[in-house]
Amino acid sequence: MLPYSPSTVAEALAAILDAAAAARGRATLAIPGGRSPGPVLTTLAGLCDGFLRGRLHLLWLDERAVPVGHADRNDKATLAAWQQGGALPAQVHRMPAEDADLEAAALRYTGTLHAACAGAPIDACLIGIGEDGHLASLFPGHVALRDLAEVIAITDSPKPPPRRLTLGLPVLHRAEHRLVLALGADKGNVYARVRAGGPDPALPISLLPASGTVWYLDEAAAQAVQAAGQEAGRPAA
Repeated sequence: MLPYSPSTVAEALAAILDAAAAARGRATLAIPGGRSPGPVLTTLAGLCDGFLRGRLHLLWLDERAVPVGHADRNDKATLAAWQQGGALPAQVHRMPAEDADLEAAALRYTGTLHAACAGAPIDACLIGIGEDGHLASLFPGHVALRDLAEVIAITDSPKPPPRRLTLGLPVLHRAEHRLVLALGADKGNVYARVRAGGPDPALPISLLPASGTVWYLDEAAAQAVQAAGQEAGRPAA
């Protein structure tokens, strides 16, 4: 667990991606939707020099099945946040969740993922979480948590809209680095539950391996973890 600031997370990502680009001539980053990643992405864009920008492949953890350009698209907000800080990477791989045939779209994005990664795992996943412990579009108790596909078509999301594309847990498990953002007291409570228990499909974020996963907590989240630890009779880690 590390203290959160946009610059702290962005600098960690830049170091990971720079190293990958230097070693393999390419770097891959998968990003979430929601409000949490915006300041990190803006800061990261400002840290990307021409060397990294020209070799970086930007991917998404999930996308909602709405038209391109729709306000509810994950890529709309995250690309806008990136462009506030600098030019987009050379390779931007949006999920084709607008397609009517989501199963076919999932297969196509699987091919995109393979081409972007060139046989290697994703270098870094920036992960946001919900108050219910979901990540990407992998929700508590959902059948997709047991799906071994790399990209999954979701047609019955418990949160609107019901149709989505999401990376599957196998891809997230294989990623070299997972940086999890827990911002606010409710997300701090999620981290406290992960820390207190083992893997639990009722708390999808708990299914990620501890090795290679780093949590970043803001002050409100850290205070919630401390309070949870005191209630359980132990200090926060």
